[in-house]
Amino acid sequence: MGNQFLKLTLLLVTVCVCVSFITTKLNPKETIISLSDSAIPSEIHGVKIFRQASDTKLSQLGVSSWPKWEGTPSKFPWKFKKTETMYFLEGKIKVNVDGYDQEEESFEIGKGDVVVFPKDMKCVWEIIEDVKKHYSLEEE
Repeated sequence: MGNQFLKLTLLLVTVCVCVSFITTKLNPKETIISLSDSAIPSEIHGVKIFRQASDTKLSQLGVSSWPKWEGTPSKFPWKFKKTETMYFLEGKIKVNVDGYDQEEESFEIGKGDVVVFPKDMKCVWEIIEDVKKHYSLEEE
């Protein structure tokens, strides 16, 4: 009985490792986001938001190697030509997604958040506090 249990356990571990490896190779960015830190993102109007991302998550994503962008208080329309993942080092932004134009449908993102905007999303960004962020664009 003990030998069969050990074999079954090893088989299960092997299957889990293989599934994890295959999934990571197929879509590494999405896998890292969905599996890291057991964090559950909120999703607002198609935007995924991971509030106050841990250092482990940031390291897994490789955020420190991403390009940086900075902005000062302003308001402007934006269309994401590619899926964009961003990590906010500083600041606060109010987002109004196209099609959700009521004031109560807007939401804020900012310092400590990892946010994923899907390709072709149109929105209006209102930078409330100076922003510094890292960003990564999906490869096509």
